[in-house]
Amino acid sequence: MAVIPLTVRSVMYAEHSEEIEVALVTITHADLAAPVRVSSDTGSSPLSIEPLRFGTISRGNEYDFVLMSAIVPDDRKGTPPRVALVFENIESNFIETAQSFVSPATASIELVLASAPDTVIQAYRGLRIVRCSFDDTSATFDLSREPFVSEPFGARQTKNFFPGLHGIPSA
Repeated sequence: MAVIPLTVRSVMYAEHSEEIEVALVTITHADLAAPVRVSSDTGSSPLSIEPLRFGTISRGNEYDFVLMSAIVPDDRKGTPPRVALVFENIESNFIETAQSFVSPATASIELVLASAPDTVIQAYRGLRIVRCSFDDTSATFDLSREPFVSEPFGARQTKNFFPGLHGIPSA
């Protein structure tokens, strides 16, 4: 369970607040020259004038602003929880890049406040993009963790490999 400071929780649950919670998404893949970084906030000033780009600077990295929303995970039994990120109004090269991947890309989601973008409140790292769907102006990425049931659990537990389990003192 993530520990969220009391000051951040009071801002998140306040009826009216000047603070803005920002989602920073980083997508990495072996075929990408550099990670794709996107932000849910336009930022207070443009990242560049030519071409005009808005976004967030966090820990020295530039995150481009993209209209995004999240579909929270459901609680279906027997399946790992999934979250879906929907990116709206994206450029066609973003879709072409995502469609060119043969193996799954990985993503991380970090939550920060707009007033303190270098301080990560919560982080969800090591998510795999398990499915992508596209239409004319949006892309939906389903993110999931590796299911625990598919993790290997070790070798056969024989006397030679695990003597302590069988009451034989180890050498």
